[in-house]
Amino acid sequence: MTLLKPEQIPTVGLDFMNHDHAAAAEQINTLYQLLRQARAGDKASEELIEPLLAEIYAHSQSHFAREEAEMIRAGFPAYGCHKDEHERVLEELTQVLSQWQKDQHIEQLEDYLNTTLCDWLINHISTMDTVTAMFVGRYNHSVA
Repeated sequence: MTLLKPEQIPTVGLDFMNHDHAAAAEQINTLYQLLRQARAGDKASEELIEPLLAEIYAHSQSHFAREEAEMIRAGFPAYGCHKDEHERVLEELTQVLSQWQKDQHIEQLEDYLNTTLCDWLINHISTMDTVTAMFVGRYNHSVA
């Protein structure tokens, strides 16, 4: 079972963003599968959760930095608001990883994926990223 299906992830006007969003959804789905397997007693899966959380953070940080560079390059007026949201999510991911390292509470992490992260990702892409991609795309149609 997957948490995020490809058709749930909105597409935007910049290929690099669509690629990164698909990769993020894949990471979330992998994490969800690991959590389900860990809940069933699979210790090997449980040991893979922390490195994957760190990978999700690193991917998000890299993706956000690339988006932000494009916003600056294009003079996107809502750059500060969009960047603030990225920073908020990175802080949240830091706290999630820290909490996992502290107590390895499977149900709590599953709940975060189900009620927070997936909804945020879809909403963020549908709103902020869609507008950003439309604006940035007008300035350089060759952004990949």
